[in-house]
Amino acid sequence: MDTNVDPASTLQVSAALIRAGKDFDLLIMPSANHGAGETPYGSRRRMDFLVRHLLGREPRWN
Repeated sequence: MDTNVDPASTLQVSAALIRAGKDFDLLIMPSANHGAGETPYGSRRRMDFLVRHLLGREPRWN
């Protein structure tokens, strides 16, 4: 997992969001490090999120 932020901290934040009744998205990428968002998969998932939540459409990728 991430060498910069330990999983326990991430889960503590997630638990606090749940207690506060907040919606959130969490993507866990096993065997990825802190820069996982810059991998092809991470980049695609980020773009999918933006298309869904900013444009209100489902992404269409080949």
